Amino acid sequence: MEVVSATKMRRSQGIALSGRPYALAALDILKNVTARISEKPAILQQREVKNTLVLVITSDKGLAGAFNSNVLRLYERWLKENRENKASVVTVGKKARDYFLTRGVKTVSAFTGFGDYVSRSETEPLAEFLLHGYMIHDWDRVLLFYTNFRSTLKQEAKMIEVLPVNPGKIEETIRGITPEYGLYASGVNSKFKIQNSKFVYEYKFEPSPKEVLEKLLPTLFKIQLHHIILESNASEHSARMVAMKNASENAKELIGELTIEYNKSRQANITRELTEITAGKEALES
Repeated sequence: MEVVSATKMRRSQGIALSGRPYALAALDILKNVTARISEKPAILQQREVKNTLVLVITSDKGLAGAFNSNVLRLYERWLKENRENKASVVTVGKKARDYFLTRGVKTVSAFTGFGDYVSRSETEPLAEFLLHGYMIHDWDRVLLFYTNFRSTLKQEAKMIEVLPVNPGKIEETIRGITPEYGLYASGVNSKFKIQNSKFVYEYKFEPSPKEVLEKLLPTLFKIQLHHIILESNASEHSARMVAMKNASENAKELIGELTIEYNKSRQANITRELTEITAGKEALES
Protein backbone atom coordinates (compact mmCIF):
# COMPACT_ATOMS: atom_id res chain seq x y z
CA MET A 1 0.00 0.00 0.00
CA GLU A 2 2.95 2.31 0.68
CA VAL A 3 4.38 1.78 -2.81
CA VAL A 4 0.99 2.05 -4.52
CA SER A 5 0.20 5.31 -2.67
CA ALA A 6 3.58 6.80 -3.65
CA THR A 7 2.89 6.00 -7.34
CA LYS A 8 -0.62 7.47 -7.18
CA MET A 9 0.67 10.60 -5.43
CA ARG A 10 3.25 11.30 -8.15
CA ARG A 11 0.73 10.67 -10.92
CA SER A 12 -1.92 12.95 -9.42
CA GLN A 13 0.71 15.71 -9.10
CA GLY A 14 1.65 15.23 -12.76
CA ILE A 15 -2.00 15.45 -13.87
CA ALA A 16 -2.50 18.67 -11.90
CA LEU A 17 0.65 20.24 -13.32
CA SER A 18 -0.23 19.31 -16.90
CA GLY A 19 -3.30 21.56 -16.83
CA ARG A 20 -1.67 24.49 -15.06
CA PRO A 21 -0.30 26.36 -18.14
CA TYR A 22 -3.80 26.52 -19.68
CA ALA A 23 -5.29 27.82 -16.44
CA LEU A 24 -2.60 30.49 -16.11
CA ALA A 25 -3.19 31.56 -19.72
CA ALA A 26 -6.91 31.93 -19.02
CA LEU A 27 -6.08 33.97 -15.91
CA ASP A 28 -3.89 36.22 -18.03
CA ILE A 29 -6.85 36.87 -20.35
CA LEU A 30 -9.10 37.51 -17.35
CA LYS A 31 -6.76 40.14 -15.92
CA ASN A 32 -6.58 41.98 -19.24
CA VAL A 33 -10.35 41.87 -19.77
CA THR A 34 -11.35 42.96 -16.24
CA ALA A 35 -8.94 45.89 -16.43
CA ARG A 36 -10.88 47.25 -19.44
CA ILE A 37 -14.48 47.02 -18.25
CA SER A 38 -16.38 49.07 -15.68
CA GLU A 39 -19.27 46.73 -14.85
CA LYS A 40 -18.24 43.43 -13.27
CA PRO A 41 -20.30 40.23 -13.77
CA ALA A 42 -22.37 39.03 -10.81
CA ILE A 43 -20.02 36.14 -10.13
CA LEU A 44 -17.24 38.63 -9.26
CA GLN A 45 -19.33 40.92 -7.06
CA GLN A 46 -19.20 40.74 -3.28
CA ARG A 47 -22.61 40.86 -1.61
CA GLU A 48 -24.07 40.79 1.87
CA VAL A 49 -23.56 37.34 3.37
CA LYS A 50 -26.84 35.92 4.68
CA ASN A 51 -26.27 32.25 3.79
CA THR A 52 -22.95 30.43 3.60
CA LEU A 53 -22.29 27.12 1.90
CA VAL A 54 -19.45 25.02 3.29
CA LEU A 55 -17.80 22.39 1.08
CA VAL A 56 -15.78 19.80 3.02
CA ILE A 57 -13.43 17.59 0.97
CA THR A 58 -12.21 14.26 2.38
CA SER A 59 -11.38 10.85 0.95
CA ASP A 60 -13.57 7.84 0.18
CA LYS A 61 -11.08 5.47 1.85
CA GLY A 62 -9.39 5.27 5.22
CA LEU A 63 -5.91 4.16 6.39
CA ALA A 64 -4.55 7.66 5.67
CA GLY A 65 -3.48 8.74 9.13
CA ALA A 66 -4.86 12.11 10.23
CA PHE A 67 -5.69 13.21 6.66
CA ASN A 68 -9.47 13.30 7.10
CA SER A 69 -9.59 14.24 10.79
CA ASN A 70 -7.43 17.35 10.21
CA VAL A 71 -9.92 18.76 7.68
CA LEU A 72 -12.90 17.94 9.89
CA ARG A 73 -11.23 19.51 12.94
CA LEU A 74 -10.57 22.69 10.94
CA TYR A 75 -14.26 22.80 10.00
CA GLU A 76 -15.28 22.29 13.65
CA ARG A 77 -13.02 25.18 14.74
CA TRP A 78 -14.52 27.44 12.08
CA LEU A 79 -18.04 26.42 13.14
CA LYS A 80 -17.38 27.30 16.79
CA GLU A 81 -16.05 30.72 15.79
CA ASN A 82 -18.93 31.45 13.37
CA ARG A 83 -22.04 30.04 15.03
CA GLU A 84 -23.94 33.24 14.25
CA ASN A 85 -23.65 32.58 10.51
CA LYS A 86 -26.20 30.34 8.82
CA ALA A 87 -24.23 27.64 7.01
CA SER A 88 -25.25 24.71 4.80
CA VAL A 89 -22.91 21.78 4.13
CA VAL A 90 -21.91 19.90 0.97
CA THR A 91 -19.50 16.99 1.28
CA VAL A 92 -16.98 15.35 -1.04
CA GLY A 93 -15.85 11.87 -0.03
CA LYS A 94 -17.46 9.11 2.01
CA LYS A 95 -15.57 10.05 5.18
CA ALA A 96 -17.09 13.54 5.31
CA ARG A 97 -20.52 12.19 4.39
CA ASP A 98 -20.41 9.59 7.19
CA TYR A 99 -19.03 12.15 9.66
CA PHE A 100 -22.06 14.43 9.26
CA LEU A 101 -24.52 11.52 9.10
CA THR A 102 -23.36 10.13 12.45
CA ARG A 103 -23.78 13.58 14.02
CA GLY A 104 -27.26 14.08 12.62
CA VAL A 105 -26.25 17.05 10.46
CA LYS A 106 -28.33 17.31 7.30
CA THR A 107 -26.22 18.09 4.23
CA VAL A 108 -27.39 19.80 1.04
CA SER A 109 -25.65 17.21 -1.14
CA ALA A 110 -22.92 14.58 -0.99
CA PHE A 111 -20.45 13.72 -3.78
CA THR A 112 -18.38 10.53 -3.77
CA GLY A 113 -16.37 8.35 -6.13
CA PHE A 114 -14.12 10.95 -7.71
CA GLY A 115 -11.37 8.34 -7.88
CA ASP A 116 -7.59 8.52 -7.72
CA TYR A 117 -7.12 10.39 -11.00
CA VAL A 118 -10.26 12.50 -11.19
CA SER A 119 -11.06 14.14 -14.55
CA ARG A 120 -12.68 17.50 -15.30
CA SER A 121 -15.85 15.76 -16.45
CA GLU A 122 -16.17 14.13 -13.00
CA THR A 123 -15.76 17.35 -10.99
CA GLU A 124 -17.89 19.50 -13.33
CA PRO A 125 -21.27 18.48 -11.80
CA LEU A 126 -20.02 19.67 -8.40
CA ALA A 127 -18.85 22.99 -9.87
CA GLU A 128 -22.15 23.47 -11.72
CA PHE A 129 -24.07 22.75 -8.51
CA LEU A 130 -22.11 25.37 -6.56
CA LEU A 131 -22.37 27.98 -9.32
CA HIS A 132 -26.10 27.47 -9.82
CA GLY A 133 -26.86 27.85 -6.12
CA TYR A 134 -24.73 30.98 -5.93
CA MET A 135 -26.32 32.62 -8.97
CA ILE A 136 -29.90 32.03 -7.72
CA HIS A 137 -28.91 33.34 -4.26
CA ASP A 138 -29.34 30.06 -2.36
CA TRP A 139 -26.03 31.04 -0.76
CA ASP A 140 -23.98 34.25 -0.84
CA ARG A 141 -20.54 32.73 -0.50
CA VAL A 142 -18.90 29.30 -0.69
CA LEU A 143 -16.15 28.26 1.72
CA LEU A 144 -14.06 25.21 0.94
CA PHE A 145 -12.19 23.01 3.45
CA TYR A 146 -9.53 20.72 1.96
CA THR A 147 -5.96 19.48 2.41
CA ASN A 148 -3.26 21.43 0.63
CA PHE A 149 -0.28 19.39 -0.65
CA ARG A 150 3.01 21.08 0.25
CA SER A 151 5.42 18.16 0.16
CA THR A 152 5.39 14.38 0.51
CA LEU A 153 5.75 14.65 4.28
CA LYS A 154 3.74 17.84 4.81
CA GLN A 155 0.09 18.49 4.04
CA GLU A 156 -2.02 21.16 5.73
CA ALA A 157 -5.76 21.54 6.19
CA LYS A 158 -6.86 24.79 4.60
CA MET A 159 -9.96 26.95 4.19
CA ILE A 160 -10.51 29.25 1.21
CA GLU A 161 -13.42 31.24 -0.21
CA VAL A 162 -14.13 30.15 -3.79
CA LEU A 163 -17.35 32.08 -4.48
CA PRO A 164 -17.68 34.91 -5.31
CA VAL A 165 -14.84 34.34 -7.75
CA ASN A 166 -11.59 36.06 -6.84
CA PRO A 167 -8.95 35.97 -9.63
CA GLY A 168 -6.17 36.39 -7.08
CA LYS A 169 -7.27 33.32 -5.12
CA ILE A 170 -7.66 31.29 -8.32
CA GLU A 171 -4.11 32.19 -9.29
CA GLU A 172 -2.87 31.27 -5.81
CA THR A 173 -4.54 27.86 -6.09
CA ILE A 174 -3.14 27.15 -9.57
CA ARG A 175 0.37 28.32 -8.76
CA GLY A 176 0.30 26.42 -5.47
CA ILE A 177 0.00 23.12 -7.34
CA THR A 178 3.79 22.97 -7.63
CA PRO A 179 5.01 21.31 -4.39
CA GLU A 180 7.81 22.77 -2.28
CA TYR A 181 9.97 19.64 -2.53
CA GLY A 182 10.25 16.52 -4.64
CA LEU A 183 10.24 15.57 -8.31
CA TYR A 184 7.77 18.29 -9.35
CA ALA A 185 9.19 21.13 -7.23
CA SER A 186 9.74 24.31 -9.26
CA GLY A 187 13.43 24.49 -8.35
CA VAL A 188 14.16 20.93 -9.52
CA ASN A 189 12.89 21.08 -13.08
CA SER A 190 12.71 24.29 -15.13
CA LYS A 191 9.66 22.87 -16.86
CA PHE A 192 7.65 23.51 -13.68
CA LYS A 193 9.06 26.92 -12.74
CA ILE A 194 6.48 29.69 -12.35
CA GLN A 195 6.46 32.05 -15.30
CA ASN A 196 5.15 35.58 -14.79
CA SER A 197 3.30 36.99 -17.77
CA LYS A 198 4.43 40.44 -18.93
CA PHE A 199 2.11 40.80 -21.92
CA VAL A 200 0.12 44.01 -22.25
CA TYR A 201 -2.35 43.98 -25.10
CA GLU A 202 -5.89 44.93 -26.01
CA TYR A 203 -8.72 42.69 -27.17
CA LYS A 204 -11.47 43.12 -29.70
CA PHE A 205 -14.61 41.50 -28.35
CA GLU A 206 -17.46 39.76 -30.06
CA PRO A 207 -20.14 40.12 -28.84
CA SER A 208 -18.99 42.05 -25.70
CA PRO A 209 -16.44 41.94 -22.85
CA LYS A 210 -19.17 41.17 -20.31
CA GLU A 211 -20.40 38.12 -22.23
CA VAL A 212 -16.83 36.90 -22.66
CA LEU A 213 -16.31 37.12 -18.90
CA GLU A 214 -19.59 35.35 -18.20
CA LYS A 215 -18.19 32.36 -20.13
CA LEU A 216 -14.60 32.64 -18.90
CA LEU A 217 -15.24 33.04 -15.17
CA PRO A 218 -17.26 29.82 -14.66
CA THR A 219 -14.59 27.93 -16.60
CA LEU A 220 -11.86 29.30 -14.35
CA PHE A 221 -13.90 28.42 -11.28
CA LYS A 222 -14.29 24.84 -12.53
CA ILE A 223 -10.53 24.66 -13.13
CA GLN A 224 -9.85 25.97 -9.63
CA LEU A 225 -12.20 23.44 -8.02
CA HIS A 226 -10.75 20.60 -10.11
CA HIS A 227 -7.20 21.49 -9.08
CA ILE A 228 -8.20 21.70 -5.41
CA ILE A 229 -9.61 18.17 -5.58
CA LEU A 230 -6.43 16.97 -7.30
CA GLU A 231 -4.44 18.61 -4.47
CA SER A 232 -6.59 16.78 -1.95
CA ASN A 233 -6.07 13.48 -3.81
CA ALA A 234 -2.28 13.95 -3.82
CA SER A 235 -2.40 14.75 -0.10
CA GLU A 236 -4.48 11.63 0.55
CA HIS A 237 -2.04 9.35 -1.24
CA SER A 238 0.91 11.00 0.50
CA ALA A 239 -0.72 10.67 3.93
CA ARG A 240 -1.54 7.02 3.24
CA MET A 241 2.00 6.33 2.06
CA VAL A 242 3.44 7.80 5.28
CA ALA A 243 0.84 5.98 7.42
CA MET A 244 1.66 2.65 5.76
CA LYS A 245 5.40 3.31 6.11
CA ASN A 246 4.92 3.96 9.82
CA ALA A 247 2.72 0.88 10.12
CA SER A 248 5.41 -1.26 8.45
CA GLU A 249 8.12 0.12 10.76
CA ASN A 250 5.94 -0.40 13.83
CA ALA A 251 5.16 -3.96 12.71
CA LYS A 252 8.87 -4.72 12.22
CA GLU A 253 9.64 -3.27 15.67
CA LEU A 254 6.85 -5.36 17.24
CA ILE A 255 8.06 -8.49 15.44
CA GLY A 256 11.57 -7.83 16.78
CA GLU A 257 10.28 -7.44 20.35
CA LEU A 258 8.13 -10.57 20.08
CA THR A 259 11.05 -12.54 18.61
CA ILE A 260 13.21 -11.59 21.59
CA GLU A 261 10.42 -12.59 24.00
CA TYR A 262 9.98 -15.89 22.14
CA ASN A 263 13.71 -16.65 22.27
CA LYS A 264 13.82 -15.80 25.98
CA SER A 265 10.86 -18.07 26.66
CA ARG A 266 12.31 -20.88 24.55
CA GLN A 267 15.68 -20.59 26.28
CA ALA A 268 13.97 -20.60 29.69
CA ASN A 269 12.13 -23.82 28.76
CA ILE A 270 15.33 -25.43 27.56
CA THR A 271 17.14 -24.42 30.75
CA ARG A 272 14.30 -25.77 32.90
CA GLU A 273 14.26 -29.08 31.02
CA LEU A 274 18.05 -29.43 31.39
CA THR A 275 17.76 -28.66 35.08
CA GLU A 276 15.05 -31.31 35.50
CA ILE A 277 17.10 -33.91 33.58
CA THR A 278 20.18 -33.14 35.68
CA ALA A 279 18.18 -33.27 38.92
CA GLY A 280 16.61 -36.59 37.90
CA LYS A 281 19.98 -38.10 37.01
CA GLU A 282 21.44 -37.05 40.37
CA ALA A 283 18.41 -38.48 42.19
CA LEU A 284 18.84 -41.85 40.43
CA GLU A 285 22.55 -41.99 41.17
CA SER A 286 22.01 -41.23 44.83
